[in-house]
Amino acid sequence: MGKIFEDLLSTSGRTPDPLLMDFLDPEVPLPEICWETVPPFINPYHVWDGYDESVQGWVFIWYPVRDPVTGRSFGEFERAHYFHEDLKRILIEMRSWPLWGSKRHKKKVIAFALLQLFAEVASDQYLFDPF
Repeated sequence: MGKIFEDLLSTSGRTPDPLLMDFLDPEVPLPEICWETVPPFINPYHVWDGYDESVQGWVFIWYPVRDPVTGRSFGEFERAHYFHEDLKRILIEMRSWPLWGSKRHKKKVIAFALLQLFAEVASDQYLFDPF
């Protein structure tokens, strides 16, 4: 990992989700986007850049903070757990679990899984570019 990324990890009070380590490494380039596979209301760069290093797991800001059925707010660690489990579920469905391959391949798989997760959790308010 690069020095800048290691410095960010050492100065942050929270740790990123282990599944995001290769994705967050700035030395590994983001994958090329195949726009035919991206839903029209999703801007991949906004999805990928939306992580919050001030919360446990560096959960993305677009990930729900409340239970959609009951409306109960998630605690920070509970939300990080649900995020991890949702990302893992998508990777299993993609036949990419456990993660394998080069860092570049892992980053591509996680990037695609994040787009899928965003599409699942996005509400109607996101249909018109939320950012």
